[in-house]
Amino acid sequence: MQTQTKQQGKSRTIDTHHNQDKVLKESFTLFKGGSLDFLDDDFEGEVTDILSTEMTETTTKKSFSDKALKLSTNKGLHSEWEAEISEKDLMRFGAYNLEMSLMHNIPFTTVIITTKKPSISSYKNSSVSFTPKIINLKERDADEALAEIDKKIKAGEQSSINELLLIYLPLYSSKSGKSTADLLDIAVKLAPQVVTNDKYKKNKLHDLLILLTGTFVSDKELNQILEANMRILENSPAVRVLEDRGRLQEKIDIASNMLHAGEDYSKISRFTGLDVERILVLEKELQL
Repeated sequence: MQTQTKQQGKSRTIDTHHNQDKVLKESFTLFKGGSLDFLDDDFEGEVTDILSTEMTETTTKKSFSDKALKLSTNKGLHSEWEAEISEKDLMRFGAYNLEMSLMHNIPFTTVIITTKKPSISSYKNSSVSFTPKIINLKERDADEALAEIDKKIKAGEQSSINELLLIYLPLYSSKSGKSTADLLDIAVKLAPQVVTNDKYKKNKLHDLLILLTGTFVSDKELNQILEANMRILENSPAVRVLEDRGRLQEKIDIASNMLHAGEDYSKISRFTGLDVERILVLEKELQL
């Protein structure tokens, strides 16, 4: 699925293939200091390192989890984004958990981020039991979060605002009736007030906001938000998210054909320019 939009008279598209995974990786890397507070206050310690998530399976193919963090308590935190949580997903995430525990020699906790109430929350058979922590963003209150952000901005306490909160806030529920598009528009406007002294991080906030939430709003709504905030976004990397549809789809089509032909990931990556993680996602979508 791709979302088409227009900017400054040009027709462009946003690639919506698992943008959530990409945002999760980049946002938790760039703003790792606020990751534990964002996920839950149950976690102790601080993030000390971003860990490798590359694992070699018995099939000789490589797999990647979404994000792995090392904590100061000498424990690991493995996070995943999943729209629909299935038993197969839990089996896969449980395998990732064990593999990373062996690879890094520390115990891991798995957190799954979603926007839907899961139909299954744990997996168990005669020898294995796996229960991740599931965070449903729709159970969080956008109005309450906005009130807290506004309070801190007025008090000049922008540095205490968690940037991850702003990125994911458009996917929260609003008791006052604000739509996802409304919340995205508000978040785009708030970003320059939250990050005032770091141009790269400010631009990256916009980039991740649009990449993530753009897949949850209509083309018309996204166009209106981009046009209304053009002055704010004119120097933002968010514009680079709007790629040429034909070129991107051609790469995806070629990669799909190569996967069906049994080509290895590194060869497909070299030939198409797509990164290995994106190819793995495509393979999952094709159910190969």
